[in-house]
Amino acid sequence: MRLQGESQTNERLDVSFEKLKGASSAPLAVGVQDGARLCFAAFPDHEIDRRFEIGSVTKVFTDSLLGVMVEAGDVDPEAPVDHLFGKALPWPVRPPTLVELASHRSGLPNTPKPLFWRESLAALSLSVKDPWRGVDAAKYRAMLMAAVKQARVGEAPRYSSMGVSLLGDALAHAAGMDFADLLDQRLLRPLGIRRTDFLRPEEEPDLVAISVNDWDRPVPYLRDQMAPAGMLASTVEDQLRFLRAAWGEGPDEIVKGVLRAQTPVAQMGAVAIGYCWLLAPHKDGEAAFHNGGTWGSQAEVVVVKDRRIAVAALSAKRRHTDEFVSEMLGA
Repeated sequence: MRLQGESQTNERLDVSFEKLKGASSAPLAVGVQDGARLCFAAFPDHEIDRRFEIGSVTKVFTDSLLGVMVEAGDVDPEAPVDHLFGKALPWPVRPPTLVELASHRSGLPNTPKPLFWRESLAALSLSVKDPWRGVDAAKYRAMLMAAVKQARVGEAPRYSSMGVSLLGDALAHAAGMDFADLLDQRLLRPLGIRRTDFLRPEEEPDLVAISVNDWDRPVPYLRDQMAPAGMLASTVEDQLRFLRAAWGEGPDEIVKGVLRAQTPVAQMGAVAIGYCWLLAPHKDGEAAFHNGGTWGSQAEVVVVKDRRIAVAALSAKRRHTDEFVSEMLGA
């Protein structure tokens, strides 16, 4: 393990990190920004700079991009998504708006129905096969259209990776460029985020940690057709750079977009929801957070902007990151 930062924060991080690490040998990296104090811990030591799959934490990047584009006047959050594509999709009643897609009110399922059992087996560590094997862009398009025909738009929020993916595709179509390039140009690069992307290189220095399932068996990288909803790989340092935008660190137009994304627009169960960000009360103000995972990885980020504290935890195996984050926040 390697620790870096102010000693009192290190002591608290040391205890919580050891508990999070447990007996597993899977790589793990965490970071805490507490005001001006910055602390990192990793296992093994050299993994502090490792890139990890972050799963659904990708969603808050996609939806913060939406916030940036709304603030710039590039898109209207209340516009029906079909307007951005310039053609009608086969919605049974009406298309969802961009803000409905961003707040899980599109009526679309989380994952394509034909892949539900494949994904479930992988998530339960009962299979090490890629659930998306054999699914190309054309096959996914057919699955998406089948889901669109059954979507009940505007009902209570229901978590939907398909909805967020459609949102990302719509933003890219409106901008006339590939989604990865759009995200990089409008959000990542202005914040100085350099090692976060959708690539899975096979060599160092940007090799993404290979995840293992609950039985420590290696599992495939996530390579699906819903990149804006879950395919980013990143580092702890990049995650903290992103989170610091919530308390004003970064270009003004990016900060405004991130804060818009963290503004409540709906209620999902016990928490409020902004543009994908989940929002909950904290003793020092509101906490904006999201977690994610792939077939083995686990990721969680949280920021309390009024307290100026941010926590990121990235793991190549499912671990109790929520407990770690709560301990570091003191809540």
